[in-house]
Amino acid sequence: MTIDEQLLDRIETLRIPLDDPTLALSWKDWYHFVLWDKEGKIRILVNLTLAGRPGQGEIQVSFLVNIASDRLPVEYQVDTPMLTFGTALSLEWQPDMVCRYPLRLSGNNVLLEINGKYSRLEVQDERMQLAIRFQGEAQATPLLVTEDSPFGSGFIGWALVPGLQVMGELSVGGRNFDIDRSWFSYHDRNFGSFRWGEDIGWEWFVAFATCDDGRQITLALDQRTNKDHSLKGLPYIFVYIDHELTKTFIGSSLYINWQWSDSSLRPVRLPGIMASLFSDRTIRVPQALQVEAADPEGRLLINVKFETIAELIVPDNQERQYTFIEEVTGTVEVSLFLQGKTLHAKGILYGEYVL
Repeated sequence: MTIDEQLLDRIETLRIPLDDPTLALSWKDWYHFVLWDKEGKIRILVNLTLAGRPGQGEIQVSFLVNIASDRLPVEYQVDTPMLTFGTALSLEWQPDMVCRYPLRLSGNNVLLEINGKYSRLEVQDERMQLAIRFQGEAQATPLLVTEDSPFGSGFIGWALVPGLQVMGELSVGGRNFDIDRSWFSYHDRNFGSFRWGEDIGWEWFVAFATCDDGRQITLALDQRTNKDHSLKGLPYIFVYIDHELTKTFIGSSLYINWQWSDSSLRPVRLPGIMASLFSDRTIRVPQALQVEAADPEGRLLINVKFETIAELIVPDNQERQYTFIEEVTGTVEVSLFLQGKTLHAKGILYGEYVL
């Protein structure tokens, strides 16, 4: 398929107005990647965020790996089917660390480059025995969804490229794994000006599933909320078939039902300092999710069983307030009825529930 490279450039361009001397420190600009292997035994999140401005800001990195214990050396093989490894890094944002055209973010053991359809990402934390490097090429229809949606005291924008062809390598606990073209890779962008810890939240996921006839379905859901999810914005879910945007369900056509654990638990928590600060905090965690959608053109049913959870604690860079992001992965079953035909598919889902 042909990628609209002008739209792609608009999506990937750094949005923080660095030439504005009055730039608010609440500006944020982040690049978000999700990958997993064809068997769903390795699931990866890498997120690079610019916050503030050069000299008064940070480059923040989150890197999570969920991996089946049988893919690791015997000392890691425990009763838990999926293990979680993770690290969070924060680098002082120096002026020479960011280039706008083409995009380049670089720092100690961190590199991101995006030039048109092509991207390159490297993150390494020797202490945590975690490293990833890969090159990607955009394959799916890019979408610039919003640019100035109200969010807390400010606004937020969102764009996505729900399909990259990737090649590279992952290292976990001293074992290396090839990242090849059979892997699924999703990329999205968020940008705007708001404060972590405000009365903000969201519900989001990306799912990738293979149909009985071999076709591939990618689903991306987004719904903005307040912190306790009592107020919800307009939800929508994009449906891609073989990298082409095929259908969008929106608003009242969607029913989203999260199912929670009966008791409160202590999830894996990052980064380390924040994990220590909130070590006594227990939460009920998502166990399953069902999404139903229907309009005159089609119907969609998604059933998710969650298998892993990790909590990221994101502090505001100006005040003592925090946002909690629950990162979840699991298996998904999809039934999609469109144009008189029903597709059944199974796959993997990566999601976030933000408090």
